[in-house]
Amino acid sequence: MSGSMREARGRVAMLLPVLLLLAVGYLAPLGMVVWTSLHRAGRFGLAAYAEIFGQPIFLDIFLRTLSTACLVTLICAAIGYPFAYLIATRAQRWAGVIMALVAVPYLTSILIRSYAWVAILGGGGLVNRTLMSLGLIDDPLRLVFNSFGSYVGMVQILLPMMVLPLYATMRRIDPALLRAGASLGGGAASVFATVFLPLSLPGLAAGSALVFLSALGFYITPALLGAPGDYLLAQAIEVRVSTLAEFDVAAALSCLLLALAAALLMLLRRRIVPLDEDGPATRIRGAGAAGLRPGRGAGLAPFAARLGEALAPVAVPLLWAHGIAVMVFLLAPMVVVVVIAFSSAPYLVFPPPGYSWRWFVAFFQDSNWLQAGWFSLWISAAAAGTALAVGTPFAFALARGRFGGRRLLWLLAVSPMILPHIVIGLGLFFTFVTVGLNGHPASFWIAYAVTGLPYVVIILVSALGRFDRDMERAAASLGAGPMTVFRTVTLPLLAASFATAFLFAFLSGFDDLIIGLFLSSPRGTTLAIRMWEDIRLEISPKTAVVGVLQLAALLVFVASGALMKGRARRAH
Repeated sequence: MSGSMREARGRVAMLLPVLLLLAVGYLAPLGMVVWTSLHRAGRFGLAAYAEIFGQPIFLDIFLRTLSTACLVTLICAAIGYPFAYLIATRAQRWAGVIMALVAVPYLTSILIRSYAWVAILGGGGLVNRTLMSLGLIDDPLRLVFNSFGSYVGMVQILLPMMVLPLYATMRRIDPALLRAGASLGGGAASVFATVFLPLSLPGLAAGSALVFLSALGFYITPALLGAPGDYLLAQAIEVRVSTLAEFDVAAALSCLLLALAAALLMLLRRRIVPLDEDGPATRIRGAGAAGLRPGRGAGLAPFAARLGEALAPVAVPLLWAHGIAVMVFLLAPMVVVVVIAFSSAPYLVFPPPGYSWRWFVAFFQDSNWLQAGWFSLWISAAAAGTALAVGTPFAFALARGRFGGRRLLWLLAVSPMILPHIVIGLGLFFTFVTVGLNGHPASFWIAYAVTGLPYVVIILVSALGRFDRDMERAAASLGAGPMTVFRTVTLPLLAASFATAFLFAFLSGFDDLIIGLFLSSPRGTTLAIRMWEDIRLEISPKTAVVGVLQLAALLVFVASGALMKGRARRAH
């Protein structure tokens, strides 16, 4: 057998497990959504689509969803860009700590963060109590259960998705280019507008694409914090399934949402997908070269220069004030959740009248919550382990292979993280009902392995792009076989990346609500479903207890990781 044929077979063996998982738990369910949308009462046709386009209410829902996604994206860009600029240029000494704090909300449950905004913005919440105590208002303002509350919650949840790619792009900008601009007589505002801003646009485009695509399929926050009648598309889909049993209409709405998201994903794939045939170094240089093309950002440059000159005397203080405000905005829900968990009140109120352990005791004495928590723990761990097992060889094939279609394979593997989960959940519901597995632990296992896979692929491909292969070559030159090299060299050096990939994959399943809404049954109910029911029916501090336990576990994981890295540095 020729070497090229052996290499091809080895590549197929590395890619095949992921492709099988995606075929069963992702592509087939999406196909079921399309199939259901084209069948009504056993007849093939476009009746569901005709009903959608024939009713003005659906057009209103589409326009409301698009306008909400656009506005949230613009707000995140306006808030996130100066914040990322501050971290990358003025707060480099504290950049690691700040970015870790930015990531903390991203790693905690969307449901818990949305729940916290009820306590902050509610009639008896922190904001209204503060304003009334200052004498600025006489009656509480309506800051939640309307569009304002929905926007606040969505921006807080999606803002890290804007900041992370912006900061990554800004950090790679060569300071020599800025010094060159200044040496030619450009002021600080002019250098920013003509050099820094164009070079940072790829990060802004990537962040905007991620935020917009995520906002299109948002369900939890608008449903919890928004006005009851102002449905977005994801809410309309869920209502058609759970309340009206109009499966074909729900499927048709899902197909339209999927088509829009997929079209945008393909259009913006070069902004979102950081994988190319030339490797990481070329990718970074290419991003810089793209930013320096004539006309790139030219429309923004004059405006940015004039704005910068006008704000120059107060620019630095404003940047720091903005940065502090953003950190408070991002971390406030987590602080509120911790305080509420220790409340002595019998219902949700902030600030609490007193403090006690009553809700921790109530949580650990409630068998329904414990059963749901145990189910979420083991099923999410099993799914994360599966995603790591199949995603590792897949990531190695993409990072170290040189074959056609790598970008499309990368995009396919990470698309379950980007495309609306309401559509994926509906497809899994149709699929597992058909085969009699809906609500069975196996259905959750497959679903969460699919949603956890993108994190494994993204983290490991990135880690392998930075990995020094000379150490592997040295081990191989001493006679070590491929598996021995992997076990003794690659695995220890990438241990932190493997642990991080597992954590993210685990959290993607543990925090899931949308897919769980379609799959849950008496045979399987997740902790997120239990929290959702509690928030919708009772709003007790038990949900805050879950948030505190999750935050404590994250802090232990982070501290353990830092300790392991410290020991590794001392060992070397």
